Amino acid sequence: MKPEARRALVERIFDKARENGQTIEDDPLFISWIEEWIAGDIEIAELREKYRGFLASHGQSKSDE
Repeated sequence: MKPEARRALVERIFDKARENGQTIEDDPLFISWIEEWIAGDIEIAELREKYRGFLASHGQSKSDE
């Protein structure tokens, strides 16, 4: 997937989440991982694992959101 398509996908997902009243993670570290995925520097599985570790280190789980 090209970076433009990845960015458009992220924007659609974030827009949909906002429309549904969900909070979007705005931590700079998370945003940097999103940018790495958009650039094709990491795979989505790596992004997911990094985010899981982030949530664990902050005492959260995905179900808490």
